[in-house]
Amino acid sequence: MNYNKLKFSLSLVLVLFITAVSAQSFENASESKKATLNVMYFENEPYAYKNEKGDLVGIEIDIMNSFVTWIKSEKGIELKLKFMPFSEFSSFYAQIQTAPMNSIGLGSVTITEKRLNEVKFSAPYLKNVSVLITDGTVSTARNEEGLVNEILSLVPVTIKGSIHQTHLDHLYTDRNMEKSKYVYVEEVTDIPNKIKESAKYYGYVDVISFWKYLKFNTDHYIKMHSIANKKGEEFGFIMPQTTDWDNVVNEFFESGFGFTSTKEYHTILEKHLSFEIIDKVELD
Repeated sequence: MNYNKLKFSLSLVLVLFITAVSAQSFENASESKKATLNVMYFENEPYAYKNEKGDLVGIEIDIMNSFVTWIKSEKGIELKLKFMPFSEFSSFYAQIQTAPMNSIGLGSVTITEKRLNEVKFSAPYLKNVSVLITDGTVSTARNEEGLVNEILSLVPVTIKGSIHQTHLDHLYTDRNMEKSKYVYVEEVTDIPNKIKESAKYYGYVDVISFWKYLKFNTDHYIKMHSIANKKGEEFGFIMPQTTDWDNVVNEFFESGFGFTSTKEYHTILEKHLSFEIIDKVELD
């Protein structure tokens, strides 16, 4: 059994365990003043990941820790977080759909109409742009002809079930083209790494992942093709449809001027990102 399969098996066992335990509603937590929230997270730096010391860190982790402090202060509830890692996005997303009501998912999940029918979303915590990337040797697509001839003739790489796969689908269906056979990978970093391996590959990544790759791979010329970028996206935390925790999570994000207007929120972004990328993803 390889490492990723082992992690998935352990995660599944934990899901089954917490499902067997009586799921705690927010209504019950308000009465008992104690609760445990099952936090399932898709491993993806800088959102939620283990650092070199083995500590769980990231933008989404820091936001959840701020939520723990807030719910103690505002509701008097002692909240414990039980973290569960997932290395495959599709498994992570599927588990949230059937998880106990006291569960939340952190996975840089783009809010879409389709997903709103499958899970409950928190208020958004980040803006996003999905950028289309290739090796730097590929001619820049500046018009429709260039997009078809230079990009869509390449091999698409993506994470199964992700919004980026949906974007790739539309590149072909919107042009009445037969879809190329996708190469599926497990981690976001695998997409630019495949492109580094061969210029025949291309794919979508979120703008933060693109920035991070540029920062740590100065030896590889990789480019975005702005003509096919997807703007106007927002990330939210996800919860099962059965939950009643969504109201208090959204109160945390939206009460007053909202958490994303606070210095604390900006400090979290400064901790994990640099100024040029914060300007693109910070909520107004």
